[in-house]
Amino acid sequence: MGTRKPTRQWRRWHRWLGLAVAIPVLVLSVTGVLLNHIESLSWASRPLPPALARWYGAVLPDSLRGVSLEGNWYAQLEERLFINETNAFYCKGPLKGVVQVPPLIVAGCADELLLVAEGYQLVERIGPAYGLPDYEQLGRSDAGLILKRPEGLLRFDVNQLTSAPYSGPWQAVALRRLPQDLEQAILRQSVPESLNWQRFLQDLHAGRILGLAGQLLMDLAALVLAILAVTGSIIWARTRR
Repeated sequence: MGTRKPTRQWRRWHRWLGLAVAIPVLVLSVTGVLLNHIESLSWASRPLPPALARWYGAVLPDSLRGVSLEGNWYAQLEERLFINETNAFYCKGPLKGVVQVPPLIVAGCADELLLVAEGYQLVERIGPAYGLPDYEQLGRSDAGLILKRPEGLLRFDVNQLTSAPYSGPWQAVALRRLPQDLEQAILRQSVPESLNWQRFLQDLHAGRILGLAGQLLMDLAALVLAILAVTGSIIWARTRR
């Protein structure tokens, strides 16, 4: 009887210590295995989802708005014009609209017009130096490209680089929110390279994801795991007597 009671006490402590650190030890184990195979999984440089990137302080918009034209989406992010998921051209924001003026696609970026040909080849950039007036919004009519200004409407000829007042019917371009899957695909391309899955798993493994408190928790879990190994060995040795 004298040797059984201490053994029960060791088992009680062993059980409660194990329960107390079960979740941190599970995190340590799973992240350790993933980190050990991260290269073969091709996760090392894969960017984090935008939501996790924001956790690290990355400045990303909550949503993206763009123009759907002929089955393709045009959106602007970080001075780049995206055509669907493709980072296509420099486009100093804001995006003011995209219209089709056959045979070209015309995108309005800040004080410029980008002329895009079939196959998404940039033909020309038209700015104030080419006679482009200030404008707020793009649109089109049967007469061609229409620019909306505070003073009124102008018809702008991208071939002759001339403008004239316009007062007829026209259709303004309205920006709409992108489909969620496309929005996330574009936002992922703006996540800094340093914010990848390898860094996240390393931070999670070390507890850095929760700051100093997380690091101390993981240190405690590792220490308790060592204690569990010792108490487990003691219990085994006592039951062998």
